[in-house]
Amino acid sequence: MRSGLNRDDLATAVGEDNVHVLPRHTALQYGFGGDTLRFLTEVGIPSSEEWELPFGIPEDFDPDLVWDCASRRERGWTFPEGVTRIVPLGDFPINAVVVDPDSGVVLQYTDAFQTAIPIHQDLSSFAQTLVSFVGYIESYASAPAEDPEAEDTRRAAEVRDLMETITRVDPLPFADPNSEWVELFDNLAGGVYT
Repeated sequence: MRSGLNRDDLATAVGEDNVHVLPRHTALQYGFGGDTLRFLTEVGIPSSEEWELPFGIPEDFDPDLVWDCASRRERGWTFPEGVTRIVPLGDFPINAVVVDPDSGVVLQYTDAFQTAIPIHQDLSSFAQTLVSFVGYIESYASAPAEDPEAEDTRRAAEVRDLMETITRVDPLPFADPNSEWVELFDNLAGGVYT
């Protein structure tokens, strides 16, 4: 895993009720294995509906949530090579987020372009990015007597530093200009959430 997050880290960042851990037997039914299986069953997936980032996989197995990529390719969808099936994790404000149970790669499932683009090398990177985003919003405070222009400059620099920290762990969240993380962090830098 790219990030060393544990369940307590996630619970501290988003609240215990917003950390979704799968039972092992359910994760196995979805086809997860290795580090991805461990992350789902021991650490969990963070979620933040307050910031329009609802994520998690149902605790009861639903075979309809294992999406076959071959049938979608026949309808014009493109997927990275080797991706044969995906499981939805939840939604950004615009696009769905899915995971390849075979590799653990997290993808953005973009209806507008009929493509799935890699946005995280693994679930720990996804969790770290979400926790970083939400943590910045919830800890943000204007400096006393700071004029708006100085605040905008400071916030933009802080968000740029945050993005660089994330990219050192995993370059994928901001690698594709169509990644919704790019827009979310641009909005964060612009003061939309603070």
